[in-house]
Amino acid sequence: MAARPAPTRSKTSAAGAESSESAKQLARGVGVGSGALATVAIAVVTLLAVTALPLCLLLLAGLIPTMVASMMDRFRAKYLTRTVGAMNLAGIAPLAFRLWSDGFTVRAATDILLHPVSWLMMYGAAAIGWAIFLGMPSVARSFVDIRADHLQHQLKARAKQLVAEWGEEVTGQAKRD
Repeated sequence: MAARPAPTRSKTSAAGAESSESAKQLARGVGVGSGALATVAIAVVTLLAVTALPLCLLLLAGLIPTMVASMMDRFRAKYLTRTVGAMNLAGIAPLAFRLWSDGFTVRAATDILLHPVSWLMMYGAAAIGWAIFLGMPSVARSFVDIRADHLQHQLKARAKQLVAEWGEEVTGQAKRD
């Protein structure tokens, strides 16, 4: 008996499986420039630590919710990270201005970070970002439903107008003899 050759995948099916896997990774946001982004982030933090240490301390402590959101964000466009990050920065901004007015020293940064109200501002703003991210889909859905109901009402009114103008035959449900 002759031995059967082992089944092999054709080049097209192997390429299709490979592109399918890479498409899945792109959809999840895996492997899309994450190494380059990490390198840039490390460079920015290092530069900030060397040139503006008090601000770096404030930002590192205050942006922890944004970092967590970035790790948890499954969307390729990073909607969660953008929403939480924007609100988080809005919560940090008044403290950064206070740091600037208090002398821009490490002592001023630690004084700010030792106040619980500062943490409440930074993390409370980030929590509002989470609430916006989680709440907006249902708000948008409500607007879409209201608009659909309004359009349905308009179409029914137009249908009644057409029946009045052209007769019952327009509906397609007229009696046939």
